[in-house]
Amino acid sequence: MRLSRLARTPLAFWLAVAGLALATALVVAGALGRVNALAERYGPLRPVVVAARPVERGAALGPADVEVKRLPAGFLPPDAFASVDDVLDRAPVVPLLPGQPVLRGHLAPDGLVGAVALLPPGTRAVAVPAAGTTPTLRVGDVVDVLATLEGDPTLALAVDAPVVETGEDSSSVAVSPEAARALAYAVTHGSVTLALSPGPSGQRSLVASSPSTVAPAARR
Repeated sequence: MRLSRLARTPLAFWLAVAGLALATALVVAGALGRVNALAERYGPLRPVVVAARPVERGAALGPADVEVKRLPAGFLPPDAFASVDDVLDRAPVVPLLPGQPVLRGHLAPDGLVGAVALLPPGTRAVAVPAAGTTPTLRVGDVVDVLATLEGDPTLALAVDAPVVETGEDSSSVAVSPEAARALAYAVTHGSVTLALSPGPSGQRSLVASSPSTVAPAARR
């Protein structure tokens, strides 16, 4: 029976209205019940800073890189941020994906951006010249640093050294202070090779070499 016909009989009309109101109330009550049950199970909604778009490691976070969303408290790690102001101008040490909460462990100490933000404690970044045969290196790749001097066997100056910066002419790797001194000498007086580690997935196994400028090695 259409509403226009029910309107001609007040009792039927108001019964229909009451039935519709009751059905709506039951739907709303059910939805609120589910919300309350979820809140009781996972906690109330809390603000959390998340990545608004993909962010590369080492790049200082700007206003367009992050946003605030509200998530159940039970889903939030204890080291999450609630305010965008707490993360601006800080650099992530891991790549961030859209919607990923930004955690304190994801960020370098205040004021450190770029390659220096990615240096493990106690290491130094040393640039290794690229050659025409150098494959594409990415920040975060892991390499073995091999040095060859005239008359000497090739030596591993560093193993599993992270790549902290890449460019057309060179790539910078993080090594210990002792290895940094040896690497600087090898770059000047010999040939340095970056052997790209396959990593956990075992998919990458290329080799990047510096120009061969081998000269007699000075003995220390």
